[in-house]
This record gives sequence, structure tokens and C-alpha cells, in this order.
Amino acid sequence: MSNTISIQDIPEYSRKDFVSDQVVRWCPGCGDYAILSSIQKTLPQIGVRKEDIVFISGIGCSSRFPYYM
Repeated sequence: MSNTISIQDIPEYSRKDFVSDQVVRWCPGCGDYAILSSIQKTLPQIGVRKEDIVFISGIGCSSRFPYYM
């Protein structure tokens, strides 16, 4: 039994697949917005299944990052 994943097993994603329906509540001008947007734009391009991606956050405002994904 092989655990190899072929390119055919990876669905085609768009940015919308990585955007939460939650309201983003960071302070205006916060750099976290740019990071969130960049990650959401990049993830569909890396060719990895959503099930194989994990985000771990710390404390403070940035800890909401996984929630917004």
C-alpha cells in the first residue's frame, strides 16, 4: 500500500477556498491583514491538499489567524 499522492489527487483550489466567512477583527492598518491576504493568495498555488495544511498561532491578535482561514 502506497501513501504517495499524485497530482491528480489534489483538487484545484482558488483563494475563496481559504477565506473564512468570519469578520476579520484586527485594528485598521494592522500588518496581519497583509499576511492573511498573501497566504490566502499563495495556498492555491502550492499544490497541497487542504487536509495537509495546518496553521498554529500564538497569543494576541495574531492568534485569530487560523480562525480567519
